[in-house]
Amino acid sequence: MLLRCQPPFTQLRLLALFVMVNFTTLGAQADYVNSLLTYGDFAVGFDHQVRIDSSRVYRREQDYTEDLQFREIPVSRWYPANGPGRIRMTVSDYLAVLKEEEEWEELPVEYIFDWFYYPRNAVTERNATYPTQAFRAASPVPDRFPVVLYAPSYQASSSENFMLCEYLASHGYLVLAAPSRGARTLRLTGGTVEDAAAQQRDLEYLFGLAAGLQQADLERVYTIGFSFGGLSNVPFAMANRFVDGVISLDGTIKYNLPVAAGLPGFDPGRFRVPFVHFRQKPIPDTVMVADGIDPSLAERFAFLDSLHDVPAYEFEAPDLTHGQFASYGILFAPRDERQDRPAERIHLGYAGLCEAVLTTLRHMEQYAPQQGWDDTAYVAEIVGTGQQLINRSTSTSPASVPGAAAFFDRVRERGFEHIDSVYLDLRRHHPGFALPEGVLNTVGLQLGLSGDVSEQRDGTAVLDFAVDRYPASANLHDSLATVCLHRGLRDRAIQHFKRSLTLFPGNEHAKWQLQKLGQ
Repeated sequence: MLLRCQPPFTQLRLLALFVMVNFTTLGAQADYVNSLLTYGDFAVGFDHQVRIDSSRVYRREQDYTEDLQFREIPVSRWYPANGPGRIRMTVSDYLAVLKEEEEWEELPVEYIFDWFYYPRNAVTERNATYPTQAFRAASPVPDRFPVVLYAPSYQASSSENFMLCEYLASHGYLVLAAPSRGARTLRLTGGTVEDAAAQQRDLEYLFGLAAGLQQADLERVYTIGFSFGGLSNVPFAMANRFVDGVISLDGTIKYNLPVAAGLPGFDPGRFRVPFVHFRQKPIPDTVMVADGIDPSLAERFAFLDSLHDVPAYEFEAPDLTHGQFASYGILFAPRDERQDRPAERIHLGYAGLCEAVLTTLRHMEQYAPQQGWDDTAYVAEIVGTGQQLINRSTSTSPASVPGAAAFFDRVRERGFEHIDSVYLDLRRHHPGFALPEGVLNTVGLQLGLSGDVSEQRDGTAVLDFAVDRYPASANLHDSLATVCLHRGLRDRAIQHFKRSLTLFPGNEHAKWQLQKLGQ
C-alpha cells in the first residue's frame, strides 16, 4: 500500500479549536454537475505559478533537509478573459495544485485522493472529471477590475474555493489566492499568532503582485477569508489602508479573537472599512455535546461588537455547515449525517452564499466613509439570497467631519471643474466642514505651477475657488496672478496682482511683477 504524506487528521482536530467544528463536520459530498451558480458575462482565465518572496526564508519539509531557501508562495489567479482559452480546466486540474503546495510535485495525479485530504469514492472520482468554468491560457480582458485577495482555511490550498473564485471572475473581479502555510515550513503550528502573521504577510505579497498586473484596479481592493483565513485577513486590513472591505466566510475572527489580537498593531479602532461575516448554520445540541463544543462561541462576536463608524454585519447561511463554505468541502469532504443538509440544499445554499458575496462586494465598491451605504437596501438584498441577518454593529458616535484630503480626493474623482458642487455637497452633510486658506493656496500653487497643462488648469480652478471663499486675501490673489502668468494669461495676471496690491499695499512681489508687465 502506498505511504501517504501524513493526512492532517490531527491538524483538522486543531482546526476544531478555532472554527467550532471537528473532522466529522467538514461537509457533504455533492455532485459538481448540480451546481446552481449563475455566472457572469466574462469568460474566466486561470493560471498558477510559484512565486518567491526573497524577504523571508523557508524550509521544504518534505525534502527532509535543513537547508533554507527563500519562501515559496504558490499563487492562483482567476481573471476576466476575452473568451475561452485553448485548455479548459477540470476539477482534477485544481486538485493537482495540491501536489505542488504539499511539496509532492512529482506525484502522479491519479494518487491525489490516496495522498491528501479527501476520500476516494464514486462521487469524488466523478467530481474530479468535470470541466469547470475556467480556461488556461485565456487572453485577459484589457481593462481594470476590482481585486479580491482570498485567504484560505487552515493548511488549505489556494484552489480550495475555486467555484467562488471562478464565479467572481466571471462577474468582473480579479482574484488572487495563496495557500495557507506555516511561517517556517509547509505546516502550520496550530492556528497560532505566528501562523496568522505568516498568512497576513502572504496577503501583503499578493497585493504587491497585483500591483504589477495590468488588470488590477488598486483603488478597489477587497479580501475574503474562509475559516482561519477569516482571521488573518482582519489584521491585514488594519495594517494596510489600501484594503476597501473585508468578508469573512465563517471566519475564525469570531471564534478566536485572542490570536488576532496577539498580532502587532491589532486595534479595532484602526479598522475603517466595511466588515461582513457569514456564519455556518446552527450546530445541533446533540452534536455540540458529543463533540465538546462550547455553545457560547456561536453567540459571542467580540470583534464585530467592537466596530464603530463602519458597516458591520453578521449573517447566517442556514443550509451550510462550516466546510461547505469552500468548493472542496462540498465536493469531496465526508458527509456528517448528524447535521448536513441534503446535497440539493447544500448546492442551493452555496449558490446563495456566492451571490451574497458578490452583492457585498458591489456595495463595498460604492461605500464612502462620509456617506455610508443604504443599510436597508443592503440587508434586503442579502436576505434575498437566502442569508439570515443575525447581528449588526452600528455607529455610536457622530460621523467625523471630513478633512481637506478627503475633499480633494472627491474633487479629483469628479473633476476640478466641479469643485464648487463638491464643496456644497460636503457642507450640506457636514455644516462644520471648512477649508483653510493656506491649504487652498498650497494645492493651487502645486498644481498651477506644474509643467502639465491639465494640472495648470486644475490649479487655476482651485485658486479661483479660493478667492471666492476668501476675497480679502492678498496672498491668494497674488498666487492666482502668479499661476495665470505661468500659463500666459497676461490680462488675468495683471488683474489679480493689482487686486492683491490693493488689499496689501506692501506686497513687493506684486509691485515687481506689475512693473515687469509694464503696469
